[in-house]
Amino acid sequence: MWAAGRHREGLNWCLERLSYSPDGLYARYALEFAIELEDEPALAQLLHSAHPSPEFQALKSLLWWQRAWSPETLEMAQQAYQEQPGFLTAYALGTTAALRSFQEAEGWLKEALRHAEEAGQPHRSVQAAAALALLQMGLGAYTQARTWAEWGLDLAKHIGMRHPGVQNTLWLAWGYAQALSGRLPSLPAIDLAQPDAALAQGDFLLALGNPEAALQAYATLERKLAPVRARRLPIIVRKVRALLELERLEEALQVGREAHTLSEGTADFFRDLGDLAYLMPTALVAPSEAVTSLHGLLERLTQRRNTPRSAMAALYLARAYLGLGMEARAQEVLRSARQTLGGLSPAGRAFLAGPAHHFQEVFALLQPVPSLRLHFLGTPTVWANSQRLKLSPRHLEITTALAVNPGGLDAERLALWVWGDAGKPEVARAEIQRLRRKLALLSHPYRLDGTVWADFLEAREILLQGNLSEALALYGGPLLPGSEAPGVVELREELWNLVVHALDRHGTPEQIYEMALKENDPVLWQMASERLPQADPRLALMQARLRRFLGAD
Repeated sequence: MWAAGRHREGLNWCLERLSYSPDGLYARYALEFAIELEDEPALAQLLHSAHPSPEFQALKSLLWWQRAWSPETLEMAQQAYQEQPGFLTAYALGTTAALRSFQEAEGWLKEALRHAEEAGQPHRSVQAAAALALLQMGLGAYTQARTWAEWGLDLAKHIGMRHPGVQNTLWLAWGYAQALSGRLPSLPAIDLAQPDAALAQGDFLLALGNPEAALQAYATLERKLAPVRARRLPIIVRKVRALLELERLEEALQVGREAHTLSEGTADFFRDLGDLAYLMPTALVAPSEAVTSLHGLLERLTQRRNTPRSAMAALYLARAYLGLGMEARAQEVLRSARQTLGGLSPAGRAFLAGPAHHFQEVFALLQPVPSLRLHFLGTPTVWANSQRLKLSPRHLEITTALAVNPGGLDAERLALWVWGDAGKPEVARAEIQRLRRKLALLSHPYRLDGTVWADFLEAREILLQGNLSEALALYGGPLLPGSEAPGVVELREELWNLVVHALDRHGTPEQIYEMALKENDPVLWQMASERLPQADPRLALMQARLRRFLGAD
């Protein structure tokens, strides 16, 4: 019933059977249905009964997180997982942990996915994929977000899953990833009856250049929802963005002040939204009043790894400095935010920024937008301008070789880099001719044409400069993980050794833990187990992974 979206039927069925299950199984399912339906009478009935099972407590933590997050919400989810490790408790912990650390949340959601796959529950795997896709958006890993979303949609189609909320989340993540890293071609196939759909529809309309329709979508949603601050603040910051696009600056400033006031005393995530809503119009109409607060906001957003919001703050801070005639300071801000802004396409930058004539000078200060962007750390993706290209694994390896060697390679050196000692120059020439059909290449020697940005080259440079935090934000996974090309293998190992060395020497327990969650490497699990405090509940997950690895040996 849950997977098919028959939530009302499922809720009634479970409520009728509450007394049949002393372990609270029906109560747990009833609560899950009631949360989906936002059925207040059913929620009141269930929450006032005694159902202390860990999974029931995990669902309660999700409900409190949706309505008014507090530190106790995360503590409740942590306790539930400690008492009963499984999909639902790991999923709740991953969801609630997102407001503290996206990297931590990513680890718990992947743990939830592991539980779902081990238990043979593909519909729960789809649910985890949807959450991971949205989370990757916050991390700025737009390629990974699209990958999780497309995988989840394919799996849902394969098993005939019809859960409307989960399907919508997958489409939302896909749409946002497309809008920020490429260009959104049209409105994604979202179900507007779902709670988050109207908000996303407004965002997508804005990305498609229709701010008036976007503002109407936000206003309609605001009228429908209960006046809970945690619900209103994400809408208000978007209303401000649409009002700015429509050149209604005074109205945007008034709405921004309202958001700033409402956010006082809330969790950091919502306070950041209130500050951003107020500071965006302030940066345009009174830049001297905005710069100091924007600096603080940008620092907080960068620490919490909310990449799209960090990009917005950086763009508006640069705009404020330009408004004060301080071009050098604006350039400094944009240089510092290069990683945050680097994954955005021109359309994505425009979507996050604001009215084009206000930001023309800002964009002019940025490095020229690369004609070719290579996202090869983790799931490989190639963008030529705003067009996503599909390259074969071999062509990905050749592209990597040419990116690493901007001066070019002749056929012999290219064959050695990609195929090793068995490589033949004539084979390399033939593959180059095939690759020309998709990429602009120059000859004598072979090299990439135009400006090129590559995440693996950027990460290596940043690591060599000693900037661990910025490098970790960029490192989405091993370089072309399936490749056995000698040059790729050597570069992959070099990058990984740089990461591990930097973590060992300069990493905080938090950074080590978050990387250990992402990578299947017992060295990092051991490092995290040694650096995390004994009372930290995350220590148990690291020790469990290490025990599984040692037991397998």
